[in-house]
Amino acid sequence: MTLPGPPTTGAPVGTAARLPLGTLLLLAAVVFAAVTTEVLPVGLLPQLARDFGVDEAAIGTWVSAYAVVVAVGALPVTALVARWSQRRVLVGLALLYAVGTLAVALTDDHRWALAARLLCGLAHAAVFSVVVAVAVAVSPPRRVGRAVALVNSGVALALTLGVPLGTAVGTALGWRWAFAGVALVLAGLAVAAALVLPADAPRRASAATSAPPRPSVLGELRRPALLLVAGVTVVLMVGHYGTYTYVTPLVLQAGVPTALVSLVLLGYGAASVVGLVAAGATGDRHPVAALRLAVGLVAACLLALAPASGSPVATSLVVVAWGATFGALPSLLQLSALRATAVPDAAPAVVNATFNAGIAVGAWTGGLLLARGEALLTTTSAALAVGALALTLALGRGRRTRPASPTGRRAASLEP
Repeated sequence: MTLPGPPTTGAPVGTAARLPLGTLLLLAAVVFAAVTTEVLPVGLLPQLARDFGVDEAAIGTWVSAYAVVVAVGALPVTALVARWSQRRVLVGLALLYAVGTLAVALTDDHRWALAARLLCGLAHAAVFSVVVAVAVAVSPPRRVGRAVALVNSGVALALTLGVPLGTAVGTALGWRWAFAGVALVLAGLAVAAALVLPADAPRRASAATSAPPRPSVLGELRRPALLLVAGVTVVLMVGHYGTYTYVTPLVLQAGVPTALVSLVLLGYGAASVVGLVAAGATGDRHPVAALRLAVGLVAACLLALAPASGSPVATSLVVVAWGATFGALPSLLQLSALRATAVPDAAPAVVNATFNAGIAVGAWTGGLLLARGEALLTTTSAALAVGALALTLALGRGRRTRPASPTGRRAASLEP
């Protein structure tokens, strides 16, 4: 089966060479805050476990339970908000994030903290669908890959700056200050979204017109190509996050001093920018080949972690290389999904759901495997990445279908 061609948008012909940088940078900032919120417990695992009186695997459930909410909620929540104003939805999601993150900072009860994390997960269930759909809608058709990569720079920035900075603040001042700081950023982004994003009408199809209804988000799940991208995503994320959730204990066991863990995470995030740039450069023309290469390199890095575990330097270098290879994946997976659907909202929703299903399963199984030895953990993760690579071999076959137009009419199937 072949993934459909790049989505058509409403961008004016005269703007074919331009991207709306102001809007895209705001969307990237929202992604930055969302990913920082999601991953921040990874860098503060020991401190959180100590203060809440639980083991590290219990804090790992902060990641896995959050991901379960996103995986279960991404498609239905996206289908629900697809009929509302994008500006209103984005402001509401940012505020929901802020409330949940601040609640974590203020509680001493592990159960309440977990509940607050689930509230953040509910916001996360829709945020990627909204920001990617907006990016696609405002960008010229031949620049969609660059637009998606620019929005996903928020992921790289979160891993480069957000999580390491939060880890450093949490180590120096206490983890509560790190969570409170993220909550403040989220509240500021809600205000910025209200001021910067244009007021748009609800996206419900008009009942007064005779045009066919726009294809639904949930209806797109019948597309085999989209389901294949979903399969690649979930298998790969189980492998990746099975190890990444516990990267802090792994680097500590390798001999990296506690004070330098944030620098290793900074290196991982900074290196992910390399992968992000590569995704932006290749995603519009060679998305499938680029995806295969990135998945293969992730598998190689995971496989190299066990032999490197005896050396803090070698382990740190492998983690940095891992960041570079993983950095391209969010954009490449979203682009592959966009090419597989007629509804731009459906692509990020499916990737978001399967991404987080993989995170949930990976974080849970990773904790079980880590108790039996880090070599078993990293080798199993590498094997899953190889399985995802095998699934990508089925991409790139068949006919291409263009996305539906705003009126709901689908363009004819075309061979490239």
